[in-house]
This record gives sequence, C-alpha cells and structure tokens, in this order.
Amino acid sequence: MGGIRLGKLFGFEIAIDWSWLFIFFLVVYTLANGYFPSMYPTYGVAATWMMGLVAAVLLFLSVLTHEISHSAVARERGIPVRGIVLFLFGGMSQTADEPKTPRDEFEIAIAGPATSAGLGVLFYMLGGIGLTLQWPGPVVAVLGYVSLVNFLLAAFNLIPGFPLDGGRVLRSAVWAATGDFTKATRYASFAGQACGYVLIAVGFGQILFGALVNGLWLIFIGWFLAGAARASYQQALIRQALSGLRVAQIMTADVPVVPAETSVRQFIDNYLLRHDYSCYPVVSGDQVVGVVGIEEVRSIPSTDWDITPVGRIVYKPDPSVQVSADDDVWEALAKLANEDVCRLLVVEDGQLKGTLGKDSVFRLVQKKLQLGL
Repeated sequence: MGGIRLGKLFGFEIAIDWSWLFIFFLVVYTLANGYFPSMYPTYGVAATWMMGLVAAVLLFLSVLTHEISHSAVARERGIPVRGIVLFLFGGMSQTADEPKTPRDEFEIAIAGPATSAGLGVLFYMLGGIGLTLQWPGPVVAVLGYVSLVNFLLAAFNLIPGFPLDGGRVLRSAVWAATGDFTKATRYASFAGQACGYVLIAVGFGQILFGALVNGLWLIFIGWFLAGAARASYQQALIRQALSGLRVAQIMTADVPVVPAETSVRQFIDNYLLRHDYSCYPVVSGDQVVGVVGIEEVRSIPSTDWDITPVGRIVYKPDPSVQVSADDDVWEALAKLANEDVCRLLVVEDGQLKGTLGKDSVFRLVQKKLQLGL
C-alpha cells in the first residue's frame, strides 16, 4: 500500500494517501472559518477552530469505520483484504479478489452506507443527550454536524454509479439477473460515468449562478467519479483476460542475466543498448542478488561507470519482487503495480527460472481483448 501507514486496526493495515492531508486541512479551515461561525456566530475564533478540528477528526474516524465495515464483511466472505487507504474523496478497501456471488457483492457494498447511517443515528442521539444534560454548546454543535455528515455520506454512497457503494449494489442486481459479472460491471460503470457527468453539469450550472466554490467541488467530484468508473471497468476486463493464467505461461525465460562483477559501462554497452528490457537480473554464481536497470545506473555519476560493478547498485530482491512459476498472473500484476518494481523474478528453490514484466502482461491482455477473448 502507498501513502502514510498508520498501523493495523482489527487486523487491517491502515494508510492515508497524501491527498488526504490536503482535504483534512481544507475541511478544518472551511468549518472553522465558514460553517461554524455562520451557524453559531456567538462563539469565538478559538472555539470555532477547536470545533473544526474535532469535527474533522470525527469525520475521519467515521470514514475509516465505513471502510472497516466493508473490509470486515469481505473478510467474513473469504476475500483477503490487503488494507484500507483513505484518500481525497473518502477511502477504499483494497481486496485481493472480487466477490464470488451477487449476494456477497451486495452485502459487502451495503455494509458501508448502513454503517454510516448507524453512525448518523448514534451522533444524533448523543447530541440529544447533550442537549438534555446541558453539555457545552460547541460539543452539541459538533455532534450535530458529524451526525448530518454521516447521513449525507450514506446517501451519497448509495448513488447507483460504480465505484460508489450504490453502483456495487446495482452491479450485484444486474449480476444476479444476467449471471454475467463482466456485463454487470459494464452497466454499473456506465451508470457511474453518467452520474459523474451529471455532477459536472450541475457544477457548471452553480458556477453560472455565482456559487463558484460549490460548483468547482461538484465538477471535481464528478470528474473523479467518471474516471474511477471507467478505470473500474477496464480493471474488470484485464482481470477477466488474465483469469486462470499462471506466471509460467507468460514469463520470459531468456532475459540475459548480468554477472555481479560486470561494470556499469559494460552493462550499458552489452545489455541496455543491445536488448529491449527495462531491467535485468544480477547474479553472483547461481544466486540472484538483485535487479538493475536505467534508474539504478542514473544513481551514480557517469565518471564512475568504468569502476563500479553492477552488484553494488542493484535493487535487492525481496518478496515484493519475487513470484513462483505457479503463481496467479493477476496476483503478480498487483506486485508489478509498485512503481519501484520494473520486473518480477520468477524464482524456484533460490534459482532464477525467468522474469515477468509489465510489457509481457499488457501485450497478452491487448491480444486477448482484440480477439474478443
């Protein structure tokens, strides 16, 4: 998982994307300087800033609870969950597989909005208790705001457009009716794109009527939703194209290996400029010691190319860059998604059997899609 790792909660790895930091501080600023002062003008600056900060933290915890509910149901249905990432517009549970049945899809999807609605009720009741017991006004105000936002979060996620929870509910219904997961994903994706374009149109309308900030937000959210819907369908197609394939079937067995004592200059002349591979395995005897490519070469000055062996600049292998010949290609592709990994090493009993690069996977996908397979 990318972003800033926060640790584990209920067995799930939690991380926040860098974009989340921007939205967190924007929410605090907007609440402290806009919402709370306008709703409660008698409160001072210090109080509204504290209210904004507490409300933003509770909102963060609410979104996290929403995503944990998805992940908990997925795990209960036998679907491994790599972790949860919170980003600009909410969060995402990173599952290692798709649901096996329409019912699983429905139950995983509906868990999030149901949890958000439940949190809305909880904070509303706490606010009512606070009024009865005469808690400080800012505390009751924050509870009321967080209650409202959780209800809005539940409602927004029920919009029937993929990848929102409502889109996944729609996909489960179409899947149940047609028995075709890919077709269901296509319809849900089209619905998601349509919802995104509607939000963009409404955003432009708001700008024309003077609501610049609200309009820009709607345009941004609509653009994000439409793009995510398209990407989700493309991912489903790729997954279908790779279904059932093992690494051994598409790995490259003839990638030249580079002895660790080879100088960087020799590596450039005899490997990089002669072959069309992004990186190469480096071996010492029979053991793989790492991989080397253009990025590693660029890490040292050109004046040192003749005296530096490639064994000194290799990217060290670890489980993140190794697979076995029997591994599923889709799982291997998830490892290749890491920008630091240019090529996976196919290793059996410590011996290099071949390599697997993004180019091989995408060429296969392209051919299968062109052939309608």
